[in-house]
Amino acid sequence: MNETPEQEKASSPADETAELLVEKTRGLSLVWLIPLVALLIGAWLAYKTLSEAGPTITITFKDPGGLEAGKTKIKYKDVEVGLVKTVKLSEDLSKVIVTAILEKNVESHLGEDTKFWVVEPRFGLSGVSGLDTLIAGHYIEVEFAKGKQTHEFTGLEHAPKISADTPGKRFTLLADKAGSLSEGTRLYFRDIQVGRVVGVDLADDRSNVIVDIFIDAPYDLLIHNNTRFWQTSGIDVSLGAQGVNVKVGSLMSLLGGGLTFDTPNLKDPHNLPSKAGTQFILYKDFASIAEGSYVHKIGLMMNFDDSVRGLSVGAPVELRGIQVGKVTEVRFKFDLDTKKLRIPVFAEIDLDRILPEVDINRVLQARELGRFPGMETLIERGLRARLKTGNLLTGQLYVDLDFYNDTPPMKLVYGGERPELPTLPSVSQEFMNDASEIMAKLKRLPLDKIGNELLGTVQGSNRLMNSQDIKDTIRSMNTALNDVHQLAQTTDKEVVKLTANLNKSLTSAVKVLEQIDPGSPIIVDVGNTLEELSASARSIRALSDYLERHPEALLYGKGGAKK
Repeated sequence: MNETPEQEKASSPADETAELLVEKTRGLSLVWLIPLVALLIGAWLAYKTLSEAGPTITITFKDPGGLEAGKTKIKYKDVEVGLVKTVKLSEDLSKVIVTAILEKNVESHLGEDTKFWVVEPRFGLSGVSGLDTLIAGHYIEVEFAKGKQTHEFTGLEHAPKISADTPGKRFTLLADKAGSLSEGTRLYFRDIQVGRVVGVDLADDRSNVIVDIFIDAPYDLLIHNNTRFWQTSGIDVSLGAQGVNVKVGSLMSLLGGGLTFDTPNLKDPHNLPSKAGTQFILYKDFASIAEGSYVHKIGLMMNFDDSVRGLSVGAPVELRGIQVGKVTEVRFKFDLDTKKLRIPVFAEIDLDRILPEVDINRVLQARELGRFPGMETLIERGLRARLKTGNLLTGQLYVDLDFYNDTPPMKLVYGGERPELPTLPSVSQEFMNDASEIMAKLKRLPLDKIGNELLGTVQGSNRLMNSQDIKDTIRSMNTALNDVHQLAQTTDKEVVKLTANLNKSLTSAVKVLEQIDPGSPIIVDVGNTLEELSASARSIRALSDYLERHPEALLYGKGGAKK
């Protein structure tokens, strides 16, 4: 179809351009939507990242060996909960500041008592730990705690001794010396491990050693206020009447020692378990428990003149074989005025061992007045102290108390540091004194003169025994003995014949006597003869008695000497 000029004018290019420009100014181009969407997505991702990111914390360590930024992990119960970002020194170069990022879900557990420490391999008697770090490297262990939240912490030099979630109780023991005790030493009850030592340190006043122990549940219920703790060793050697008794424990107790305890009246319903933190006494061995029960003591002093080699502090004081005390101190004293050497030995006597409680109170009251009337009475009855050997192998001495009634009377001496108990020389010293006295007497004998005389006697006897006369005499005696032997043999034969004849004669005599009539003249004469013999015997006995009383009758007659 043909267009008119007006129509051609209306559809000119200028009109088309003007029409396009009007449409461009009507809205926003789609090209700008792409960066806008990208910006929104970036903001959303940034918000999501910030909202899901965990807290950033700083941990200050004194010497955290083996930590690396971007590699060292933070773990809780072997589960990764964070990562170390930076490791740098403090401004004064005395510490190391570690910055780490934790997971969001643990932020609420970051209480002010939360603990961090570096896990590394450890070898000891208490066990082996941290072996996984030999392959994976060191890592930081965390133990969360509730409380006021914070993001700044001070790292521990070592792992906590007991985890906060470990069931059980902690107690404190007081000991004179630590001995072989150390962190990790095992604690046993009837040879079953029920706990461990978590710390050994000196008390504030330096007078005791404080031992912190932890008893695992449910064994912590075995600890009561009357529980007694003592140290044990891996090997126990005792010497008794039945010989040597050797007990060997486990290898761990042999290497590191251990602790054990006992609770009397464990089944008593009124004996309740102790609270955590209760303090107990730690004894060096089981025998020391009985020693600790003796609380009433009196002090005495003894002066010995002989050697005290082998007498040490702690040596027993025995009364007739029963220990009643122990030696507490041994001194050396030289008196310049008397020029005499004395060795004072101080001892404590346990009144609980020898007296009932009623008498103990009386003794203690008398002690307050400075007197010991009971001890004075015993000394008046002969009580003395003497050193004796307790062990022949080691030469150890002990103080023996006993009664010696044959000693001079003595008294308890007051006025010194302690009342002085009289002493006697030891048995060995007394023997040495007797031996020395015997040797002194022997030295006073003229041994040279006696020796010369004995030598002359021996030489004369030798010459006499070797002389010809002695030899001839011996030969003559030998000949005589042979003759006597022959005579004895001949006599034996004749005696046998004589005995046979005598038996025949006696038999005949018996037969004759049996045939004689009791009333015959022969029997009457025999009876008269016997009566006369009896009268003669009585007369002789009377004469003998008279002469025994009056021997002078042999000279002067029965009337005696005439005046």
